[in-house]
Amino acid sequence: MKKALLAIFSFCTLVFTGCNSIGEKDTLVARVNGEPIYKEDYAFMMRVGNIVPNTEQMRKASGSLFSRKALYTVALQKSPELKEKLASHNVALENYLLTFVYQRLFSMDRLMYSDNELAFYYDKHRDQFPDSLAYMNLRDKIADAMYIESHKDSLKSFAMLHRNLADSTAEVEITDDIKESFVSDHRQRIVRETGPALLKKFNIQETKIEMPSAEEYYNRHPELYNTPMGYVVYHVESADSASLAKRFKGKKIDLNMFKKIASKYSENKETKKAKGYVGKVLLGHSLPYEIGFVSRMFMEFSSMEDGSISPIIRSESTGRYHVFYRESFVPPVRKPFDRVRKVIERELATTANYELDSNYVLVTKNGEPAIREKDVIAVYDDNSAMLRSRRSHDQIVNALALQLAFASEAREVGLDHSWEYRAMKRQSDVDYVIKLYKHKVLTRVSVPEDSLKALYSRMGNPAHPNMGYEESRAELSDWFVIPENLMKRTYYYAEEDYLPKTYEEAKKQVFESAYLTYRSGRWDKEVVTSWGTAKVDLFADNITLLPQEWSVDLAVRSADSLYAQAKSIEKAYLAWSGIRDRYVDIDSVARRATFELAHIFSDRENFNEAQREYRAFYKTWPDSPDAEKAMFSRGFILNENLHKDDEALKVFEEFKKLYPKSELNESVDWLVQNIKSNGKLADDLMKKIEAEE
Repeated sequence: MKKALLAIFSFCTLVFTGCNSIGEKDTLVARVNGEPIYKEDYAFMMRVGNIVPNTEQMRKASGSLFSRKALYTVALQKSPELKEKLASHNVALENYLLTFVYQRLFSMDRLMYSDNELAFYYDKHRDQFPDSLAYMNLRDKIADAMYIESHKDSLKSFAMLHRNLADSTAEVEITDDIKESFVSDHRQRIVRETGPALLKKFNIQETKIEMPSAEEYYNRHPELYNTPMGYVVYHVESADSASLAKRFKGKKIDLNMFKKIASKYSENKETKKAKGYVGKVLLGHSLPYEIGFVSRMFMEFSSMEDGSISPIIRSESTGRYHVFYRESFVPPVRKPFDRVRKVIERELATTANYELDSNYVLVTKNGEPAIREKDVIAVYDDNSAMLRSRRSHDQIVNALALQLAFASEAREVGLDHSWEYRAMKRQSDVDYVIKLYKHKVLTRVSVPEDSLKALYSRMGNPAHPNMGYEESRAELSDWFVIPENLMKRTYYYAEEDYLPKTYEEAKKQVFESAYLTYRSGRWDKEVVTSWGTAKVDLFADNITLLPQEWSVDLAVRSADSLYAQAKSIEKAYLAWSGIRDRYVDIDSVARRATFELAHIFSDRENFNEAQREYRAFYKTWPDSPDAEKAMFSRGFILNENLHKDDEALKVFEEFKKLYPKSELNESVDWLVQNIKSNGKLADDLMKKIEAEE
């Protein structure tokens, strides 16, 4: 969450470490909207994140723990259907969580010692470890020390093997480096040997997947073995695009007319003889007669009919210019099976994706089905960015088989009842629900379906022109509800990027940028509001919370005090930018925040950003009492700080027209005269001041 609105906590060392042992980690320390936070949640956070108590890092992590728990409870309250998805997700995720606990915490971190064993060793050997760190920060080092002490003979043998062979008389010395290498070697052996051993122990095997025959695959996928589509085309070529444009400007061109132009003006000697005829050209192939690759031609013709001519297109291969005539479309033709048999056989052996029923058994345990194709599909669904390929499928199956092996062992040694598993499970639940809820909030549709369809039929997806209707519903909904102040502010902040288009003409282009800001602010508001309205019950000493943002007025007062009173410019910037994004639908708040941000940019000497914000302010809210101040400030910055005198003069001239009775006009007149004198007025003034001094 932004802007330091999270909880800040300070815990005495005993909360984390106990006195002579680590203590009971299922101790309840707080509830957020009824959801518990335990001591073990902090212990897990410290161990996995290597977070030291009573530090800024710990305070931020603690704040995140509380605020995310609040967001989790709100998400389940507002979207109860997420509970069912969470339950289903947990069934699929259990093996992964147990694998993490086994590998990362039990074998790598604890070296398979119990927490009680390590805590007992720690209490007896405290002088070996830094006083400034807690048990949870040292647990891996404690495990190292305990392993070394328990394997002294093996350590001596290891040191002997790694002695200096160049000096046969040298004594075997057990240095800190030797100890570190000894333990590291043990960890590497665990990583290398445990997985295969557990697969064997629990008789977990991947099944052999039978691929179809080459002919079966060919018949299932006729679209994969077609010739490329193409066109029969004519062209006119020239080294000069301007002269080529003149040949076609204002003329109605049919094929006969095109042939006449080609035979008279084309600079391609080969095709000129044939009245511009190029012939059949296929997508992805180079064009003959030294025309080369012209991929844009295929893009242009894809939305045209036969008998159309292209705009002027530059060859990627030669740099010369062409106008093409599309005589006819050449559809793809299926290649004969015998022609592609060898290709298909090679694909089936190496790269062709599996085509399996969702219940197809991929892994067995003791001969019984354990992992099916539907489990692989679930992994793909949870990782939408993952490319679906044969290689990724094999990797997923292998990973699921190993997880099954590690999870089986974890249950056997009781890790499914460990505090670490409980803490990780709670964290996983929170992460998953927030992930789903965030997507739900960001893609919320709040506009009637008929309005969405009408807009789509008129203009398509305003942000992604190539998307179909179903995938576009969220963007279409945002088009209707996005605040006008955000749209205008986006345009006027970066007006140079949109000119010569006016705001109305550039509206779709502006939306492409503005809707992402709108969604981000919408999510930030959900996060802040969830924490701001959370009911927190504390059951541990020395826990303090910063005030929660329960209203926009509170947020504004807080931001105002940061800038106006405390002069914490960076914190004020974060506060005002967050307020503007979160409460953009409250026009007066967005207006105030924009004005404050312009001042802050100026104070930070980010002068280009400042003049942009001032411009966005007075053009988005021209009727504001502060508009003339914003315009004057922008003109002053352009002149004084950015030395863009021509732009400054335009701003001042516009100012004089809009505000003829302004109290600032005297200053404007002086600045204009100074600019026109190339700064002579300012120089004379400085000399006069210096003389008086």
